[in-house]
Amino acid sequence: MMTDMSSAAVTPIDGGPRTRLTAPAWLVRAAGVVLPVVVGLLAAAIAWFRLPAGARDTLWAEDAAVFLTQRLQLGPFASLVHPYDGYQHLVPRLIAEVAVALPAESYARTVTALCCAVVGLVAAATMVFARRTIRTTAVRAVFALVPALTPVVAFEVLGNSANLHSFLLFLVPVLLLVRPRTWAGSVAPAVTAFVVAVSEIQAVYFVPMLVLVLTPRSRRSWPIGGALVLGLGLQMLSVLTSARVRTPMHQDPSDVVTGWFLEPVLSTLYPKAGSAAVRLAQLGFGIAVVLALVFVAAAAVVLVGRWRRGDGLGPLRTLTIALLVGSPLAWAAGVVLNPTPLIDFSEHGITSIGQTGYVRYAAPASMFLIGLVVLAAERLVRIGRTRATVVAAVLLVGLCVLLGVRALPHDVARSGAPTWSAEFRQGERDCERGAEDSRLEQAPWGWGATLTCSTIQDDAFPTDQR
Repeated sequence: MMTDMSSAAVTPIDGGPRTRLTAPAWLVRAAGVVLPVVVGLLAAAIAWFRLPAGARDTLWAEDAAVFLTQRLQLGPFASLVHPYDGYQHLVPRLIAEVAVALPAESYARTVTALCCAVVGLVAAATMVFARRTIRTTAVRAVFALVPALTPVVAFEVLGNSANLHSFLLFLVPVLLLVRPRTWAGSVAPAVTAFVVAVSEIQAVYFVPMLVLVLTPRSRRSWPIGGALVLGLGLQMLSVLTSARVRTPMHQDPSDVVTGWFLEPVLSTLYPKAGSAAVRLAQLGFGIAVVLALVFVAAAAVVLVGRWRRGDGLGPLRTLTIALLVGSPLAWAAGVVLNPTPLIDFSEHGITSIGQTGYVRYAAPASMFLIGLVVLAAERLVRIGRTRATVVAAVLLVGLCVLLGVRALPHDVARSGAPTWSAEFRQGERDCERGAEDSRLEQAPWGWGATLTCSTIQDDAFPTDQR
C-alpha cells in the first residue's frame, strides 16, 4: 500500500526491461510512523490556531454543564458509560476524565487543547487507515487535514467536546475500507471503530458498507465491522432505555433541501454566514447550486469511466460514493431529528442565514464534500500521465490555499461569552465572602456549572464521588 513511497519504476534508454528502485525497508517503516504523527500534529495545531484566544478559554454547551457536572456527581470512570440525551458520548467523557486531573482554573483551556488533540488523532488515523484507498501520500495527507481545515467547523464545532462527534464521523467510511494483512492488524482499526461508534451514533449511516466487510475474502476485516456493530448496539440500547427530550417542531422539507445548499455547500466558500448572505443577495441561490455542481463534478471524476474488476479503484470509488451520499444524509438527519428554527428559509428568506449563522449539522456534511475534491485528485494521479498529475497537483495546492485562507481565526459562536478563568476568579471572590459554592457561567447563555468552594480554593477537582 506504500508504493508511492517505497518504489519507482524507470525505463532504461536502450529500451530494456524496467527496473524498480526500492527504498530501504527501514526508511519505509520510519515514514509510515513519522508521517501520520506529523500530519496529526499539524491538524491539532491548525485546530488550535483557528480559535480566538478568548474562545479557547470559554466552555460550550455540554462541556461543563453536563460532562463536567456529571463527572463530579458520578465520580471517576462511572460517568463514562452514563447516557446523555439518549446517547453514549465516550470520547467527550474521556476528555472530562482527563481534564479534571489538572488544575480547575485551566479546565476550559485543557478541554480545548484535548479537543484539538482529538482532531489531530483523527488526521493521524486517517493517514494510517486510508493507505489502501488513497495510495498517494500527499493526497492522503490533504485528505487527513480536511476535518481541521473545513471552514464551517470553526464557528461552533471546533475546540469543544460537545461537537467532537462530527470529526469522528469522518473516520467511519475510511475504517470500513481497511483490509488488514494479518489478524493483529485488525486490532487498531477495530478499537477505533468501537470508540467512534460509542461516541457518535450517526456512524449508523455507513452500516450499509458492512456488506463489503462481511465477506469471506475480507474476513480479517470482520473485527472492524463487528466492533462498529457492537458500539452501535450499545448506542441503540441507550436510545431505548434513556430519555431524549425535544420540543415538538415541524421542519419544512424544503428548508432541509435549501439548507444543504446554503450551509454545508456555501460555507466551503464563505466561512462567515454574513458574507454568504451578502453574496446570496447579490447573486441569488444559483451560486450555491453552481458550487454544489463543482462537488458533484469532483465525484464524477472518480466514478465516471469503465469499471473493471481488479483495477485497484474499488476502494476509492466506494469512499467517493460514501461521501457523496453521506453529505446530504448527515445534514438531513441532523436537522430532521433535531428541528431548528435557524433554517426556516421558506418564511424568512435565504439571506436570513446572515442573522442566524451556520448550524453545527453542516460540519460533517461539509467535510464530506471537500473530501470529494481530494479524492478527485487521487483519481487523476492514478491515471499515470504527466498532464493529469499536474492537474491533480494544481487542484490540491489550490484547495489547500483556499482552505488555508479561510482558516484564519475569526469570531466564533462563543466569542464574547464569559471565560472560564474570569468566572473562576469571580468564584474565588464569592468564596472569600463566605459562599459555599459558586456558579461559573459559560456559552451559550444559560449554561454553566456549580463548583464547591473547596474545589475553587484548592484549584483542584475532587478525586472521588460527591
